[in-house]
Amino acid sequence: MKKYFYKTLGVFLAAATLSSCLKDDSMVLNPDKGHNVIEFANTTDILVHGSVIPLYVHSYEIVPEVTLPVSVSYSGPEAVAPEDITVNIAVADNSPIDLYNEEQETEYEMMPASNYTLSATSVVIPKGQSKATFSVKFKPNTFDLSKALVLPLKISSVSSGIISGNFNTILLNAGAKNKYDGNYTVTATAPMVDFANSTITGYYPLDSDLHTTGPNSVVMYCYTYLGGFQGHPIKAAGASSYYGSFAPVFTMDADGKVVSVTNYYGQPAGNGRSAQLNPAGVNKFTVNANGSKTLEVSYYMLQPGTSVRTTFSEKWTFVKNR
Repeated sequence: MKKYFYKTLGVFLAAATLSSCLKDDSMVLNPDKGHNVIEFANTTDILVHGSVIPLYVHSYEIVPEVTLPVSVSYSGPEAVAPEDITVNIAVADNSPIDLYNEEQETEYEMMPASNYTLSATSVVIPKGQSKATFSVKFKPNTFDLSKALVLPLKISSVSSGIISGNFNTILLNAGAKNKYDGNYTVTATAPMVDFANSTITGYYPLDSDLHTTGPNSVVMYCYTYLGGFQGHPIKAAGASSYYGSFAPVFTMDADGKVVSVTNYYGQPAGNGRSAQLNPAGVNKFTVNANGSKTLEVSYYMLQPGTSVRTTFSEKWTFVKNR
């Protein structure tokens, strides 16, 4: 099960040729008392601030090719580089992915080489400037939509200067999006009922995402209470909680009819929970030409010893692209 509270890394490793550097928006240290380092610039906001390896999430439509600019930066008290600095870039091995997965309890996998190309493996930060940029061309229509893929990049060497200890390696999580993907407000069209525990009630409205898991399937990620991970919040005796190892995956046919609901964590998960479509519901995903989208769906959470433990009847209203 994913965890919902960020860890703080308490121990920092130091090396003779590596040094740490805070990003430009950090005011914890006085940069005038430090020295410049060469590092990756942020490609977007870091997914988990304080993580041992910075991971950036980028989502794309299922198209043949998209381009992501990636910059390396001469960062610190000096505004610009005193000389031309050659920065060599390489695809890292699995070790930073393994480290991130262990720390964050995630299941990211190495992106296959067939899914991307690098425009360069060496760039020059010119004298008098602070950045150099190359690009990664992703091929979303070749992605395995059932996997969470990341591309690990590292600064392998520089012609002069010090490589950052915090931002010498980054993880780029690039995912493809089907037409159902996006951010939604979730409301109840009928009360949620937990037949095993009457003190458990629905927790609505919810700020949730639907993330692509296949050409016609999406899984629930929830920001309300869970902070953006796969799961379904509930109220337990009035307090915020969630069903462990349970997150619905909705699968549609070509016409948008919901044909199945399964549990992201397994059918069943390790705790025996699974999901099932309630055929009596509307069970329709409507995607309009004007960009509006609505999912009306009814489904069950099944659990050993109770058969149908909980019933859900929901309306998902599209808010924005994620």
